[in-house]
Amino acid sequence: MNISYRPFNASDSEEVALFIQDLYREDPGNRPVSPQKIQKTFDSLTEHPDRGSIVVIERGGERAGYAILVNFWSNEFGGNIVDIDELYVKKEFRSQGIATGFIRYLAENRPGDSVALRLEVTPANNRARQLYEKLGFKRIRNDTLHMELPQG
Repeated sequence: MNISYRPFNASDSEEVALFIQDLYREDPGNRPVSPQKIQKTFDSLTEHPDRGSIVVIERGGERAGYAILVNFWSNEFGGNIVDIDELYVKKEFRSQGIATGFIRYLAENRPGDSVALRLEVTPANNRARQLYEKLGFKRIRNDTLHMELPQG
């Protein structure tokens, strides 16, 4: 299985934007994702790689998926945590070990000298939850709370 992971570049924009739209159609989040938000994410992570990155996953030279990784420091963990904000594999490439391989790649290569990986999974996505738990992710006891700030 010829799988590779590479940094996102401008020529990936159109197809990765379609992948993002597919992800949110299949597994809706709490907020809709517009083309403007997608472009803003592309721009922000391209201009500020210290914040995180977008990784394009390829199989046999064809784009098979993507991941958005966000870096943050954790006092509790005493180091950098890589938040897997989004991970998507196209339908025709699923059940081939691509997501598993990507998680293992992150664990072995520890981007940004990370000490932990973090991700969220929607409650109804049992297939993804089972995969992540099999790979060693554990549910934490804390709830995640968000407060949206006014845009101005």
